Amino acid sequence: MKRIILPILTVLIFVATTFAQEEEVKKKDKPVSEPFFAGYLMDAQTTHIQNVKTIGMSIHHKFGTIENGRSDVWGVYSSANIRLAVDYVVYENLQIGYGLTKTDLTHDLNVKYTIFEQTRKNTMPVALGVYGNMGISGNPDLSFGEEYKFTDRMSYFGQVIVGRKFTNRITVQTGVSFTHFNHADTTKFDFDRIGLHLNGRVKLTGTGAFIFNVDYPLKALQLENHSDIELKPNVTFGWEIATATHAFQIHMGYSKEILPQYYMMREGKEFEFEQFNIGFVITRMWN
Repeated sequence: MKRIILPILTVLIFVATTFAQEEEVKKKDKPVSEPFFAGYLMDAQTTHIQNVKTIGMSIHHKFGTIENGRSDVWGVYSSANIRLAVDYVVYENLQIGYGLTKTDLTHDLNVKYTIFEQTRKNTMPVALGVYGNMGISGNPDLSFGEEYKFTDRMSYFGQVIVGRKFTNRITVQTGVSFTHFNHADTTKFDFDRIGLHLNGRVKLTGTGAFIFNVDYPLKALQLENHSDIELKPNVTFGWEIATATHAFQIHMGYSKEILPQYYMMREGKEFEFEQFNIGFVITRMWN
């Protein structure tokens, strides 16, 4: 009997010790530091969420297109789109927020959750996050037609984001999204859209970084009568300056829209450099 029990005990002790060591390594393997500084990367979301009880307030501003040159100071004195937003981290890696955008006077309620973070010793090689928002249009009732219902005002955007910090200076994200509008002018727009996303940050100085974003809408869910409509990618690039409590991003991009469901679904102007516009995002955080 001893000949049987002793080997079994030896195996059990070895397995328990191995699991304990692995668990200890996981505990010591902390998340990578600052893959992104802020939750916003111009028009896009990042997987990064601040510490619990952090409040973030943001101003998103996009000027008009640069096509008129000096006559309107490259769009600065042309029409503008603005979003004011506040976010709050209610629980570890869980953030909720509210925003108000000039386009359609849209109120948006949003939530973001980082399912897991990339770790320093690569026990988890990537970060995985999900983001979603619900927009509520503030347009007059008549703009939705004679059979108006309150739900016609609603639009939705959901995204799965995968990111990796490759070096101390380079972080890249990719993702897939789904957009839906309850009401649409079907002569120009669809109800649903699937999109692909790529964005990132290249840190070049102690506080400065080059940032970029590409959002590519797919034709998979286009209405039959829209097969000849060309979908345009949203391309944005800029410079980020970060401090302990602020992030300032100045950028140039194709879409005048700020909410993702709008630039994925309703941007249709010609894709030319003259149709790009200048914008900025300012984020202030309190913890």
